Amino acid sequence: MSATSASSAMRMLRAESVGLGADRMADALARAFELWRDRDYARRRDAIAAIADSARYSVALLENSIDVLLKPFTDNALKAMAARISADNRNNKPKTVGFIAAGNVAGAGIHEIAIALIAGARVLIKTASAEPIFFEEFACTLAEVDRVAGARIEVLNWGRERTDLTDELIAKCERVVAYGDDATIESLRNRSNVIGFGSRVSAALIDASCIDGAAELLARDVALFEQLGCLSLHQVFVVSPDDHVARNLATNMSEALERLAVSMPPARIPIRDAAEIRGVRERARWRAISGEPIELFEGRGLEWTLVFEAEADSFRVSPGFRTVHVSGLRDIAEFRDRIGKMSGRIEAIAVAGDDCEIEARAMGIPYVCAPGEMQSPPLDWRHGGGGFLDMMAGPR
Repeated sequence: MSATSASSAMRMLRAESVGLGADRMADALARAFELWRDRDYARRRDAIAAIADSARYSVALLENSIDVLLKPFTDNALKAMAARISADNRNNKPKTVGFIAAGNVAGAGIHEIAIALIAGARVLIKTASAEPIFFEEFACTLAEVDRVAGARIEVLNWGRERTDLTDELIAKCERVVAYGDDATIESLRNRSNVIGFGSRVSAALIDASCIDGAAELLARDVALFEQLGCLSLHQVFVVSPDDHVARNLATNMSEALERLAVSMPPARIPIRDAAEIRGVRERARWRAISGEPIELFEGRGLEWTLVFEAEADSFRVSPGFRTVHVSGLRDIAEFRDRIGKMSGRIEAIAVAGDDCEIEARAMGIPYVCAPGEMQSPPLDWRHGGGGFLDMMAGPR
């Protein structure tokens, strides 16, 4: 939908729904997601083509990224969420939930939107000017499979400069979920009904005994969504007293990233991000020249960049667009020291090895998974610590 006033959307949100329980909404969503998992489904195909054109992404990259995004939304998962919400009593949940979507990852926020709908909320989604397509088309699919379910969601779009419309959205929704960078979330912090999901990053912790086959999966975790989401992999830590183990993984990942540059061609990188990636490369080169145990692997252009450090002193946040660090750890006990102050900003960790999984779970990371699964968190993923999930579905 083109830009319009939040007031007209609020009239829809205040309208009474007609006999729509959690089970029916879960069923409608399951049918909509099933259609979207089909690459030949017309709405998905057209949406991906339009997003690729506007964001300068490759269709192949978006196809694979949307595949993994939609993977968790199975009929069983949605029905289980409906049962959980019904048991917790839907009556105490917010009746209107607004969403302020980010433009960096198509479909980001779909977990919270599905949960809000199953919980009985009427949902208003304000899409980003940079990506107004995905949610509009998905909402149309939902309305096609179940007209009443589709009436519970409306998608709107206006520019960042229309703060009056954003203010109206926040004022008239019982709860508003906002996605974006830390600056965006900070600007909304004084609103008591806003739940913010700001800048988050993800990592991997791999035991030396489990590196076989990990490189391809980790490279894919880096490449999907052009490494721009909170579940994107920024740094891989390899636990081994032997530096050669981590370096071998780095070498194998670089080869996998090169293959992915062919099978999923990278996006056209904005100038500012390209400058940051060049900065990562040049700093790595100069550090290597000065004798530090560091090695740079890179694509022919800026298609991908991998920096190997025998022992990193801290967590490296990537500028995105397939830029990743791989480093060694002498012992798993060093992991928390390397993460440092970033621990509170880590959304997911891909782990391989029992001790690595135990360590990640002990840290309270919201999503701990196997390599290759970073972009497919379950529906009940405790995103950002789980506050929104607990509010809508009840704590566990």
